Amino acid sequence: MNLELLEETLATEPSYRARQVWEWTARGAASYAEMTNVPSALRARLEEHVPFSSLELVDEAHSRDGTVKALFHTHDGHPVEAVLMRYRDGRRSVCISSQSGCPLTCTFCATGQMRFHRNLSASEILDQALHFRRVEPIDHAVFMGMGEPMLNLDEVLAAARRLPDLGVTPRRTTISTVGWLPGLRRFVDEVEEPIRLALSLHAPTDALRSELMPVNDRYPLEEVVAECERYVALRRRKVFVEYVMLAGVNDRAEHARALVALLDPKLFKVNLIPYNPTGMYEGSSREQIAAFKHVLDRARLHATVRLTRGRDIAAACGQLAAAR
Repeated sequence: MNLELLEETLATEPSYRARQVWEWTARGAASYAEMTNVPSALRARLEEHVPFSSLELVDEAHSRDGTVKALFHTHDGHPVEAVLMRYRDGRRSVCISSQSGCPLTCTFCATGQMRFHRNLSASEILDQALHFRRVEPIDHAVFMGMGEPMLNLDEVLAAARRLPDLGVTPRRTTISTVGWLPGLRRFVDEVEEPIRLALSLHAPTDALRSELMPVNDRYPLEEVVAECERYVALRRRKVFVEYVMLAGVNDRAEHARALVALLDPKLFKVNLIPYNPTGMYEGSSREQIAAFKHVLDRARLHATVRLTRGRDIAAACGQLAAAR
C-alpha cells in the first residue's frame, strides 16, 4: 500500500482513519472490504484512489520444502522477487528485496547479473512482506533479497520500522550488506533499534574478494570489518557473516585460516552457505564444507551451515533474478 498516497487521500478525514486502515492492512486484511470499522463510502473512495498494493503479483512458485517465491512488478513495470521461508520450528521468515536488480555485480549472485532498475520505496518493500502476511503470520524478516540495502537505507529503515506492526520485531529483523560503507556508517551511527547486521563477506582476503565482489576495490576488507566492529561496540550485538562456499575458489583450509585471522570470534558469527547454482561456479561438497567449518570450530569462531530453502524454485540465497 502506498502509505504516502493513503495519507494524502485521507487528509480531510479524522487523523485516526489512516491508522485504522494501516492496522487492518498490517494484520493481514486482503481488501478494503474487510475493514468493517471504516465507513463504506470511504472504503469505496480508497478502492478507487489508493491501490491496495503498490506491487502487482505476476507469478508465485511453491517449493517442495514449503518455501514460496513471489514475483511482482512495480507500477512502472520493474521486477521484484520476495520469498517466504517456513521452518519446522514454526518460524515464518520473509526475505525482502530493497532494489529491482542490483548494481554491484557480485559474480556468484544471479541478481548481480541482471539489469539494475531502481531503488524501491518503503511501501514497495513493505508490500512484499504484506503479501505473505495475508497468507499467514510472519515473525522474521531478512533484507537479503534483490539489491544492496545500504544503497537505499532511508527506504529500508522506513519499512523496517513498520514491520513490528506485522509481527516482526527489530531483534528479528536482519539487514545484510556487502559493505557499502556510506550506508553502513549511517546505519551504525543512526539506527537505535536493535536491528541485526549481516555482512556478505565470501572471501577472507582483499585479492580474492575483489575477484568475487567488485565493490571490494572501493571499500576493502579492513575498512568494512572495522565498521562492523564499531557496530558491535555500540550495539553489543554480534555481526553475522555470510560466506558462500565455492568449490576450489574460497573453500580450502588456507581460506578458513585466513577467515579466523580476519574475524574476532567475540564479535562475529559465520554462516556458511552452500552455493546455489547460478551458472558460474560449482558448490563445495558437504565434506569440504565440514572440513572448512572444523577449522573455524577449532579456533572457536562460531559457525553454522545454512539450511538451504527453495532451491528447486530458484528461491535460495543468490538465486533471485526475476527471469519473468
